[in-house]
Amino acid sequence: MRSKIIISVVALGLGLFGGAKLMEHLGREYIVNNFPIPSGTLDDKDVYVQEVFIDEKVPVKELKQVKNKAKNIILFIGDGMSVSQISAFRLFQGGPNSRVAVDNFPYSGKVLTHSANAIVTDSASSGTAFSTGRKTNNRALGVDVNGQPIENITEKLDKSGYVSSIISTSEVTHATPAAFIVHASSRYMADEISIQMTDSKIKNILGGGRKFFIPEENGGNREDGIQLLDKVKTNSILITDKSELTDPSLYGDGQVFGLFADEHLRDETTPENHSTEPSIKNMLEFSVNRSKKFIESGCRGFFVMAEASQVDWASHGNDFEYLMREMTDLEGGIKWALNYAKKNKDTLVVVTADHETGGLLIEPNDPRKYENLDIKFSFNTGIGRGSHTGVPVPIYAYGPGAENFTGTLDNTDVFRALLAAANQDNSGSCIN
Repeated sequence: MRSKIIISVVALGLGLFGGAKLMEHLGREYIVNNFPIPSGTLDDKDVYVQEVFIDEKVPVKELKQVKNKAKNIILFIGDGMSVSQISAFRLFQGGPNSRVAVDNFPYSGKVLTHSANAIVTDSASSGTAFSTGRKTNNRALGVDVNGQPIENITEKLDKSGYVSSIISTSEVTHATPAAFIVHASSRYMADEISIQMTDSKIKNILGGGRKFFIPEENGGNREDGIQLLDKVKTNSILITDKSELTDPSLYGDGQVFGLFADEHLRDETTPENHSTEPSIKNMLEFSVNRSKKFIESGCRGFFVMAEASQVDWASHGNDFEYLMREMTDLEGGIKWALNYAKKNKDTLVVVTADHETGGLLIEPNDPRKYENLDIKFSFNTGIGRGSHTGVPVPIYAYGPGAENFTGTLDNTDVFRALLAAANQDNSGSCIN
């Protein structure tokens, strides 16, 4: 009898313990699956504010000597693009096991982006770091912190017989393209920037922005009253339709201005103009093929900077569909360049960004269920008003000198690595 009582007590205890554990499990599952998700604005998020000191001395990355130099260089800048935008595009294109163009580059690294006076850079100062190898203040273009002009990469390469092209899906006078051509204390000096562009040795300047060459009284954006479009038509070659990009041999050795829109390309307010506007791939192919004509006439090689400007704008506006359209346009250009470099072993292709915009996150749609395949893409710097962030951006490289674009680089190191790859001899300009 005693043993039966002991067995019953033990069984009861085990039953109660097991039942308690089962109830605990079921309760936890219920709580997790029914826990309310708090709502609020981004102004409610956890914030930690701390002032950060910027040391004036920027560490310089030690570069490897490039024995087989690059005859040609193609630099892509996805404005506002970091790993999150690329990851989102990869998922959008074909899921986590798909691969996008940059995944086929054998060398990669990360780039630090701060400017001389800010942890979070703008496109002008970061573009200047890429083009001159020097830190400058936000808003400044091609000048140092004291406002003094700095020789940029297109000017340096011109001395060694390179022909250069600048491509952008924004207005050509915008910060990033301007950083590779002009010297101005402010990115907002559009009148002066456009004048310097017409006086430059850049042979192909392609993008939007016709209104920045036309006075306000004639329906443009110029405040100085100068009809600069007439100068372009007289001293250069103006093209305004993507069909004019099909035969580069038509334009001799003059400077070509492709101004395909009044303001930026693919402007939603002017859908009637979209069919005449080129893609990054269209503009890149034209620039490369036209540059080859100059090489046949004595130039040593070419340099092309192609900017996907509106990756940044889509992230500022927290517009995911817009972002994917612009990433798709950039993808087409990168694929074309990579195929070209594989056929032409003397060509270096580099893909990077000036900064990240929007704080893009990739999250489960229901934060209580990681197993859910529904993915939420969220921008986290401001609702409908996303800003730049200070996180590093990726860099990818293929071709001669690509090994220098690995590890951690400052954005000023990118300039140095590009020049280390270039076939420089200071033999003189090949441009009249």
